[in-house]
Amino acid sequence: MRKEKERENQQERWSARMKAYLHRIIHRKDFRAAEDMEKPEEEERGNPYLPKLRSIMEQLLPMYQLSYRDFRPLLIDTDTPPESLLDEDPAAVVLEQLSEDLNFLRISTDRPAYFSEYIHRMYEESGLVVQMLPKNLEPLEDINVILDLEEKGDCPRNYMREHILYIPVFKRKWNHTGNLRNLDISIPIGYNTVIVKGIS
Repeated sequence: MRKEKERENQQERWSARMKAYLHRIIHRKDFRAAEDMEKPEEEERGNPYLPKLRSIMEQLLPMYQLSYRDFRPLLIDTDTPPESLLDEDPAAVVLEQLSEDLNFLRISTDRPAYFSEYIHRMYEESGLVVQMLPKNLEPLEDINVILDLEEKGDCPRNYMREHILYIPVFKRKWNHTGNLRNLDISIPIGYNTVIVKGIS
């Protein structure tokens, strides 16, 4: 009888330990899952739609009753130029796409020497006189679109004007909407968001 009681006690203790062990394992998994959900996803650097900027602008401008001929952009140069010569400079990517048929271009930059070859080439090829000016000025006359390539800081409120489309290329995330076959993109413009459909 005594041996039976000891056996029962041993089984109860073993069972209690097993339950405690399983409980710890189950709750550790739950805890880790909860931790993973709480961790913010690492922000993807850059803008994956940058190589499609020309076709995006060709859809976007008519939404605001502008033709490409009337497109008068100010390009605010990046504040984080590439660290390596192997990396593409976002300003160069944008300018190569937008240059064809451009009738006006103003560049706001702290590195004018970087753009000198581009400015010379544009004048030789199309007669376009690219205007350069230092950053932090308010060059809003004659402008109807601002392409802000800066990554740091907030969207400057002084650029939010009724007649100007302010497009933060990196400061606010551009989102894919819809299915994978149709690449519809939600693009921030000023305080609003615009959907551009079917970019290929």
